[in-house]
Amino acid sequence: MSIDIETTVNERIKKEPLLFNTGCIQESIDVSDLSVLLVIARYLNVNQLEENVLLCYPLTKRCTDEDIFNAIQGYFCENEMDSAKCCGVCTDDGKSMSGCYKGLRGRIKIVAPDVTCSHCYIHNQSLAAKPLPDSLKEVLNQSCKFH
Repeated sequence: MSIDIETTVNERIKKEPLLFNTGCIQESIDVSDLSVLLVIARYLNVNQLEENVLLCYPLTKRCTDEDIFNAIQGYFCENEMDSAKCCGVCTDDGKSMSGCYKGLRGRIKIVAPDVTCSHCYIHNQSLAAKPLPDSLKEVLNQSCKFH
Protein backbone atom coordinates (compact mmCIF):
# COMPACT_ATOMS: atom_id res chain seq x y z
CA MET A 1 0.00 0.00 0.00
CA SER A 2 1.45 3.38 -0.86
CA ILE A 3 2.51 5.52 2.08
CA ASP A 4 0.05 8.32 1.17
CA ILE A 5 -2.96 5.99 1.06
CA GLU A 6 -1.90 4.23 4.25
CA THR A 7 -1.44 7.54 6.06
CA THR A 8 -4.84 8.81 4.87
CA VAL A 9 -6.65 5.63 5.94
CA ASN A 10 -4.92 5.59 9.34
CA GLU A 11 -5.75 9.25 9.98
CA ARG A 12 -9.41 8.65 9.14
CA ILE A 13 -9.56 5.69 11.51
CA LYS A 14 -7.81 7.61 14.31
CA LYS A 15 -10.13 10.62 14.15
CA GLU A 16 -13.35 8.61 14.29
CA PRO A 17 -14.41 8.88 17.94
CA LEU A 18 -16.90 6.02 18.15
CA LEU A 19 -15.64 3.41 15.84
CA PHE A 20 -12.44 1.95 14.63
CA ASN A 21 -14.70 -0.37 13.04
CA THR A 22 -15.28 -3.84 11.98
CA GLY A 23 -12.16 -5.58 10.92
CA CYS A 24 -12.07 -8.62 8.74
CA ILE A 25 -9.02 -10.66 9.67
CA GLN A 26 -7.81 -13.45 7.44
CA GLU A 27 -4.68 -15.56 7.65
CA SER A 28 -4.05 -17.77 4.67
CA ILE A 29 -1.27 -19.46 2.77
CA ASP A 30 -0.55 -18.21 -0.74
CA VAL A 31 0.74 -20.17 -3.74
CA SER A 32 4.36 -19.75 -2.60
CA ASP A 33 3.50 -21.38 0.75
CA LEU A 34 3.82 -18.03 2.55
CA SER A 35 1.36 -17.32 5.33
CA VAL A 36 -0.21 -13.87 4.91
CA LEU A 37 -2.23 -11.83 7.41
CA LEU A 38 -4.82 -9.55 5.84
CA VAL A 39 -6.83 -7.02 7.88
CA ILE A 40 -9.60 -5.08 6.17
CA ALA A 41 -10.95 -2.10 8.08
CA ARG A 42 -14.42 -0.61 7.82
CA TYR A 43 -14.89 2.81 9.34
CA LEU A 44 -16.94 5.99 9.04
CA ASN A 45 -15.54 8.87 7.03
CA VAL A 46 -17.78 11.93 6.94
CA ASN A 47 -20.87 9.79 7.61
CA GLN A 48 -19.98 7.36 4.83
CA LEU A 49 -18.84 3.81 5.45
CA GLU A 50 -15.46 3.06 3.86
CA GLU A 51 -13.56 -0.18 3.56
CA ASN A 52 -9.81 -0.43 3.00
CA VAL A 53 -6.98 -2.87 3.49
CA LEU A 54 -5.44 -1.88 6.80
CA LEU A 55 -2.52 -4.26 6.69
CA CYS A 56 -1.18 -7.14 4.68
CA TYR A 57 1.77 -8.82 6.39
CA PRO A 58 3.70 -11.97 5.70
CA LEU A 59 3.77 -14.09 8.85
CA THR A 60 7.13 -15.75 9.29
CA LYS A 61 6.38 -17.51 12.55
CA ARG A 62 3.98 -20.37 13.33
CA CYS A 63 0.83 -18.25 12.83
CA THR A 64 -0.58 -18.82 16.27
CA ASP A 65 -3.24 -16.55 17.75
CA GLU A 66 -0.44 -14.80 19.65
CA ASP A 67 1.59 -14.17 16.46
CA ILE A 68 -1.45 -12.78 14.65
CA PHE A 69 -2.50 -10.61 17.61
CA ASN A 70 1.05 -9.28 18.06
CA ALA A 71 1.26 -8.38 14.36
CA ILE A 72 -2.01 -6.43 14.56
CA GLN A 73 -1.15 -4.77 17.89
CA GLY A 74 2.31 -3.91 16.58
CA TYR A 75 0.74 -2.14 13.62
CA PHE A 76 -1.66 -0.24 15.88
CA CYS A 77 1.16 0.84 18.20
CA GLU A 78 3.46 1.78 15.33
CA ASN A 79 0.72 3.97 13.84
CA GLU A 80 -0.56 5.32 17.18
CA MET A 81 -4.01 3.80 16.72
CA ASP A 82 -6.26 2.95 19.66
CA SER A 83 -7.22 -0.72 19.44
CA ALA A 84 -9.87 -0.15 22.13
CA LYS A 85 -11.95 1.62 19.44
CA CYS A 86 -12.37 -1.65 17.58
CA CYS A 87 -16.07 -2.49 17.82
CA GLY A 88 -16.24 -5.56 15.60
CA VAL A 89 -14.05 -8.36 14.33
CA CYS A 90 -14.92 -10.86 11.65
CA THR A 91 -12.74 -13.97 11.29
CA ASP A 92 -12.89 -17.53 10.09
CA ASP A 93 -13.57 -20.21 12.68
CA GLY A 94 -10.05 -21.60 12.77
CA LYS A 95 -8.77 -22.54 16.23
CA SER A 96 -6.22 -19.72 16.34
CA MET A 97 -8.89 -17.18 15.39
CA SER A 98 -12.02 -18.19 17.23
CA GLY A 99 -11.07 -19.12 20.78
CA CYS A 100 -12.95 -16.88 23.19
CA TYR A 101 -10.17 -17.02 25.81
CA LYS A 102 -6.96 -17.99 24.07
CA GLY A 103 -7.73 -17.40 20.39
CA LEU A 104 -7.35 -14.13 18.53
CA ARG A 105 -10.91 -13.09 19.43
CA GLY A 106 -10.17 -13.59 23.12
CA ARG A 107 -6.96 -11.56 22.90
CA ILE A 108 -8.76 -8.73 21.11
CA LYS A 109 -11.47 -8.72 23.81
CA ILE A 110 -8.75 -7.97 26.38
CA VAL A 111 -7.80 -4.70 24.65
CA ALA A 112 -11.29 -3.93 23.28
CA PRO A 113 -13.78 -5.39 25.80
CA ASP A 114 -16.88 -4.22 23.90
CA VAL A 115 -15.85 -5.78 20.59
CA THR A 116 -18.39 -7.99 18.82
CA CYS A 117 -16.95 -11.04 17.11
CA SER A 118 -18.52 -12.81 14.17
CA HIS A 119 -17.74 -15.52 11.65
CA CYS A 120 -16.98 -14.29 8.14
CA TYR A 121 -19.98 -15.19 6.02
CA ILE A 122 -17.90 -15.61 2.88
CA HIS A 123 -16.42 -18.71 4.51
CA ASN A 124 -19.96 -20.00 5.08
CA GLN A 125 -20.75 -19.35 1.43
CA SER A 126 -17.69 -21.31 0.36
CA LEU A 127 -18.57 -24.23 2.63
CA ALA A 128 -22.21 -24.21 1.55
CA ALA A 129 -21.27 -24.24 -2.13
CA LYS A 130 -19.16 -27.41 -2.01
CA PRO A 131 -21.98 -29.98 -2.31
CA LEU A 132 -24.17 -27.91 -4.66
CA PRO A 133 -24.68 -28.66 -8.35
CA ASP A 134 -23.11 -26.09 -10.70
CA SER A 135 -26.43 -24.39 -11.51
CA LEU A 136 -27.11 -23.66 -7.82
CA LYS A 137 -23.49 -22.64 -7.18
CA GLU A 138 -23.91 -19.96 -9.83
CA VAL A 139 -27.06 -18.64 -8.11
CA LEU A 140 -25.24 -18.56 -4.76
CA ASN A 141 -22.21 -16.84 -6.29
CA GLN A 142 -24.41 -14.19 -7.94
CA SER A 143 -26.27 -13.50 -4.70
CA CYS A 144 -23.02 -13.09 -2.74
CA LYS A 145 -21.25 -10.70 -5.13
CA PHE A 146 -19.79 -7.60 -3.54
CA HIS A 147 -20.58 -4.28 -5.17
